[in-house]
Amino acid sequence: MHSIRMKITAMTIAAILTSLLTFIVIGFFTLGKENDQNSVEKMNLLSQNAAQTADARLNSLKTAVDITAHIAEHSLDTVNLKNYGVSLASLDITWRTPEQRKQLDTFMQKHLREVQQAFGNVADYTSGIVSYYYYINPEIGTSEQGFFYSKIGKPSFVKNDSMISAQPDPADKENSAWYFEPVTKGRACWVGPYKAHLLGKLPTVSYVMPIYNYGVLIGVLGMDTLFYSITSPVQAMRVYDTGFAFLLNDKGRIIFHPSISAGKTPEEISTGLSAKMFQEPNNGNHLIRYKMNGEERQLSYSTLSNSMKLVVTAPVAEIFSSWRQTTRFILLAAIAILAVFIVATLFIAGALTKPLLQLAQASQKLAAGNFNAELDYEGDDELGIVTRSFRQMRDHLQMYISDLNSRAYSDALTGIKNKGAFDIYAGRLNNSIKLGAKQGSPEFAVVMFDCNWLKEINDAYGHERGDIYLRATSHAICETFTHSPVFRLGGDEFATLLQGSDYKHRDELLQAFDKKTEEVAAAVSHPWEKVDVARGIAVFRPGEDAGVEQVLRRADEQMYENKRQLKLEETPPQPAY
Repeated sequence: MHSIRMKITAMTIAAILTSLLTFIVIGFFTLGKENDQNSVEKMNLLSQNAAQTADARLNSLKTAVDITAHIAEHSLDTVNLKNYGVSLASLDITWRTPEQRKQLDTFMQKHLREVQQAFGNVADYTSGIVSYYYYINPEIGTSEQGFFYSKIGKPSFVKNDSMISAQPDPADKENSAWYFEPVTKGRACWVGPYKAHLLGKLPTVSYVMPIYNYGVLIGVLGMDTLFYSITSPVQAMRVYDTGFAFLLNDKGRIIFHPSISAGKTPEEISTGLSAKMFQEPNNGNHLIRYKMNGEERQLSYSTLSNSMKLVVTAPVAEIFSSWRQTTRFILLAAIAILAVFIVATLFIAGALTKPLLQLAQASQKLAAGNFNAELDYEGDDELGIVTRSFRQMRDHLQMYISDLNSRAYSDALTGIKNKGAFDIYAGRLNNSIKLGAKQGSPEFAVVMFDCNWLKEINDAYGHERGDIYLRATSHAICETFTHSPVFRLGGDEFATLLQGSDYKHRDELLQAFDKKTEEVAAAVSHPWEKVDVARGIAVFRPGEDAGVEQVLRRADEQMYENKRQLKLEETPPQPAY
C-alpha cells in the first residue's frame, strides 16, 4: 500500500511535469507562429527601407524632369504655334511662308534657351544626374534640333551638339527607346536599364517625357542616371549576417544580383520561387521561403517607382537564431526547474500541498502566456527555491519578449519609434476613423520632417557626423513635441502624430520648433550639429480623408515643397580643409 506522502509526491510530480510540458509545447508552437509573422514584418521593414533609399535617387530625377516639363509647357503656352504653320492637322512645311519659318525658328531658339536654363539649374541640384536633353520632333520642320548636356568624365555638364544631331532610329529599339517609348505611350515613363550609346554604352536608367502643344508633339525631354547609382546602395546593403539585396525587372528577371549574372529568372536559380510571386507591389504578410544551393532562405520585396522589384533575402537560420537560443534557454530552465521540484517533493511532500497548488496554477498561466501569475511563496526551503526560480524564469521570458518587441519597433540610431511603430499608431487611428460615425472622428495632424543636406554632410564629413546630425534633429523634434509620439520613417525622414494638447497648439509648436532650429544653428559652428529641416503639416479632414495615408501624403507634399524652397535659398555645407 502506497503512503499518502508517496501519492502526494507522485501527483505533484505528475502535475508539475504536465504543466511544464504543456508550457513547452504551447510555447513552442505559439512562439513559432508568432516568430514567422515577426520575421515577415522585419524583412518587410528591411525591404521598405532599402526601397526608400533606392527610390530617393529615382524620385529626385523624376521630380527634376517634371519641373522642367512644366516650364517647357508654360513656355509653349505663351504662343500659338498655328501662326507658324504648326498644327495637328498638318505638319507639311511646304505650305509655310518664309516668314513663318523664320518666326518658328526664332521662337524655338527662345524656347530652348528657357528650357535649357531651367533644366541646367535643376540638374545642378539633383544628385546622380549624368545627362539631360531636349530633342525636338524633326517633323515640326524647324532648324532647331534641341540640346544634349552630359558630364560623364567631366566635373560639370558640357553641351554636346553631335549627340543631339543623331536622329533616333525606330529600328534601333535599345538606343532609341528613350524617344519612341514616351511618344508611343503619350506620357512620361521610365526607360532602362539599357546601354546608352550616347553615354559610352554605360548601363543607364532614363526618365523621359513627351512635350505637346495642342496635340502636336514638340519633342522629348529627359534625364539619365547611371544604373550603378541605383545598384550601389543595393549592393552595399547587408541583411542579418550573410543576407543581401538584388533587383528584378517588371518581367521578373534578374537585372542586378551580387553573385548571379543578369537575365536569369527566379526559377533558374532556386527551388520554390517563380516570377509570378513578384507580380504584386510587395509581398504583404505573405511568407516567402525557398531553397538555394541547399540552404533555406526567406525574402521580402518592394516595388520601386520605376517598377523594379527590390528583393531582400537572408538565411532562415540567421533570422531565427535569437529565437532558437531563447527556446533552448527555456527548455534548459524547464528541465532544471523540474529536477528541483522532484527532489523537493521527495522530502517535504506533506508541507507542500498548498504551495504546490499555487505553483501548478501559476505554471498553467505561464503556459497560456499570462505573465501576471502570482508566485509569492517565500519559504526558506526547496519549494521557496523552486518558486523563486520559476518567478525568475517568468521575468526573464517577459523581459526577452519585451526586448524583442522593443527592437522591432524602435530605431537603433535615435532611440525613437520606427516605421513599424508608426504603422501601428496609424492602424489605431484608422480604426477610430472607421468608428467615427458612432463615436466621433478623431482630431489629429501629421507633421513630416526631412533633414536637409544629409547626403552632403555624409559625403563631406563622414557618416558618423551624419548620425550626429540625425540624432540632433530627432532630439529637437522630441523636445518640441513633448506630448506626441515621434517616429523615424527611414533615412532622413521623421514624423509625429499630433493629438490632444499638441494638436490644439500645433501652430505654436511649429513656431517653437522653427525657433529652436534657429537657436541651435546660432549656438553651434559645425554643420552636423545644426538642425536644418524641411517640414510639412496636414490636418485630418473628416469626410474627405479615408485614413492616415491621405493626411501623411499631404504632409509629405507640403514638406517637399518646403524642402524645395529651402534648397533654393540655402547653400549645401562644404568641408573645411
